[in-house]
Amino acid sequence: MNGLAVTYAVLAGVSLTTYVVAARLAGPGTHPVLGTAIVTGIAFVINAGIVLWMKALGAPLTLALSTRSLAMLGVVGVATAAVNLFTLAAYASGLRVTSSFIVGGTSTVLVLLVGFLVLKEPFSWLKLFAVALIAAGTLMLQQLSRS
Repeated sequence: MNGLAVTYAVLAGVSLTTYVVAARLAGPGTHPVLGTAIVTGIAFVINAGIVLWMKALGAPLTLALSTRSLAMLGVVGVATAAVNLFTLAAYASGLRVTSSFIVGGTSTVLVLLVGFLVLKEPFSWLKLFAVALIAAGTLMLQQLSRS
């Protein structure tokens, strides 16, 4: 894995942290459906601006997508809307930021399992043990946050 990929991954983690904290602060006073529409609208404007900026800089932006790529981007769009909706609904229903490990832990475990079982990415018993530790840690944090 190259340094640029790691940099992007860290920036994604920082962005997700900002997302979780801001969603928690907005959740109690926002209807999840309206919040999702606002978040999606703002994301669209920012992303459209970035595309236009990159195009102005001469970046080669092509719309020559395969049918599969276009379909998968559609799935990503639906999943993004669902993440926004369910995250805001969870926080509006009283989920605390310190309990958000449920979301991250669930995602981590599912991504690793899909990677191993569906995408046939490298598997080891140590990785499976790590998944079990993540699941156990998520459950422990949830139990501790109830007290």
